[in-house]
Amino acid sequence: MKSKFKSIRLITMVMTILLVSVAVMGCASAKKNTEMSESKPSMENPESNSGLNKNNDSFGKDEVVLENTLKENLEHQGKIIKNGIIQMETLNFDETVQHILSKTNSMGGYVQGSNTSGRRIEDKSYEERRRGEFILRIPKTKFDSFMLGIGDLGSITNQQISTEDVTTAYFDTQAHLKSLTIQEERLLELLKKTGELKDIILLEQELSRVRHKIESLTGNLKKWDNLVDFCTLRMEVYEVHKIKENSVSFGNKIVNGFVDSVKSLIEFGKEFIVVIAIGIPYLVILSILLLIGRYIFVHRKRN
Repeated sequence: MKSKFKSIRLITMVMTILLVSVAVMGCASAKKNTEMSESKPSMENPESNSGLNKNNDSFGKDEVVLENTLKENLEHQGKIIKNGIIQMETLNFDETVQHILSKTNSMGGYVQGSNTSGRRIEDKSYEERRRGEFILRIPKTKFDSFMLGIGDLGSITNQQISTEDVTTAYFDTQAHLKSLTIQEERLLELLKKTGELKDIILLEQELSRVRHKIESLTGNLKKWDNLVDFCTLRMEVYEVHKIKENSVSFGNKIVNGFVDSVKSLIEFGKEFIVVIAIGIPYLVILSILLLIGRYIFVHRKRN
């Protein structure tokens, strides 16, 4: 009889400990959720809304500051010449060309050259379709945004961007030009001091050579400055009856399907691991309760 009371008392103590543990875990979870909810900004708080309004009001200023910062960073960077090539198909040739020219002008660029050939598709079906070639000069600070927005005007079939770093050559030319300028000043001083005809002729010949070299180097610097400040974009626009969709081969379909299946399997595995991690505490408590129940059942059966 005493053993029976001891077992009942032991079971009661174990159950009490388990209940207290579960209660503590629940309180901790509730406290954590309360802290998280208090830390989140309330949408009904007028101060919060005023902060959002301030952010919206300052968005325009931030955009201007960002553009100015981009310009300053580009000025401090090396001398990079950026070129691009775009080939495009369009159903509305005239409208697309007009949008390209308008977009170029609105961004501070200009058209260096253009050529349009062919006839309208509607006129005669057997005639050559219209084709436009344009050489556009776009400011370097607007080039990336121009390239992003140009895809809305038609279907791009080919797009290439290339860069050329002329930093070393540019600053070497600047140093050489400075040296020649100093040499020119010294020749002019000598020309003022000399009185002999022979010396004058030699100095003038040397001065002419130096000045010719200075003009050549100055022209190179101006050319590089123009190529760096304005990116060159060559565009080819084709008029078509219908925009062709990119067809996917049978082999690519198999590869894409296999890759998608592997990705889905990985995602399922991740979710399964998360479910197991969440259920582990409950499985531990359930296992303890089952062991206690089994112990009670066996003990009563023996008695």
